[in-house]
Amino acid sequence: MKLRPTHAAALAAIFVSAGAYAQSSVTVFGIVDANVRYVKNSDLSSNVTMNSGGLSTGRLGFRGVEDLGGGLKAGFWLESDVLADTGNTSPTGKFFQRRSTVSLMGNFGELRLGRDFSPASQNVVKFDPFGVVGVAGSNVTSRMPGTFASYYRHDNAMQYFTPVMGGAQLELMYAPDESVTTKAGRHAAARLVYDNGPLNLSLSYGTTFVNAAGDKLKQTGVGAAYDLGAVRLMGFYQREELPFGTYGTATAGSEDRVLLGFTAPLGAHQIRGSYVRTDSRRGNAAFNRADADKYSIGYIHNLSKRTAVYTTASYIRNKNGANFSLVGGAPGLAAGGKSTGAEVGIRHAF
Repeated sequence: MKLRPTHAAALAAIFVSAGAYAQSSVTVFGIVDANVRYVKNSDLSSNVTMNSGGLSTGRLGFRGVEDLGGGLKAGFWLESDVLADTGNTSPTGKFFQRRSTVSLMGNFGELRLGRDFSPASQNVVKFDPFGVVGVAGSNVTSRMPGTFASYYRHDNAMQYFTPVMGGAQLELMYAPDESVTTKAGRHAAARLVYDNGPLNLSLSYGTTFVNAAGDKLKQTGVGAAYDLGAVRLMGFYQREELPFGTYGTATAGSEDRVLLGFTAPLGAHQIRGSYVRTDSRRGNAAFNRADADKYSIGYIHNLSKRTAVYTTASYIRNKNGANFSLVGGAPGLAAGGKSTGAEVGIRHAF
């Protein structure tokens, strides 16, 4: 489905008029991000592509809050992908793929219903200097996001966020399978956050039933960041325990990712960098020890509060059975090969 200006204008008019009737505050927001990318995979031919989302994922959204009185508020959030290079929305076929929720908020915290980000995958986004987008995103050297469609977000989710107390907050999510015959798709996750002053800490855990046999994907994560003023240091550790039979393994396996990174603001400029190590453990010979190292560096120049130009470069060194490659490169990278790439782009937020 292509997102045409007339469609966006019509949706905006509907939400704004509805907001006026209910005396709600309604905001229309979005990001348009496009870049040109070059990728070279070992001895394969190089490739140049245009892509969306090198600095931030393109999106169009509508959000609103209504004050119900007595400290109680109602809210909604509808957010769709926007691919600037093609004009399409998400290839999943969901229009509001990024988020589709309705909430009640008050002194008790927040109760949120609908499609949203899982607490179990938050750390790999929030503690990655590149936010898992573009050539530098830490997800490039992971099998998980491409294998499990609900790795980041879950449909039919029920969430509860406690009030923030001394910088600490607990997030809980449960997404039922909605089936009378199988548990496939059922998801439960939790995340404990401490964000106070320069220090940000996070612990997360989640399980997802991935098939009718009852096999589970288990996720455990730790994230941390510390702001020194001149530079913000950050990193995470994420373990994914894989169910039986995944990737043809004779036994269950696991994938560990460790990221160390930083962001350094310099007035209108910002420098970002990260190192990601991926370790695959157990399973058959092709999966075991299929490891990779990834190095990335990026530069942002903010032309205004809403517009920025950027450039990013990344390099992946695979080991043993691994053949991770940057998005946009020629297919067929051999095990143990290398992938090198760079991109230059523009982002505008509204």
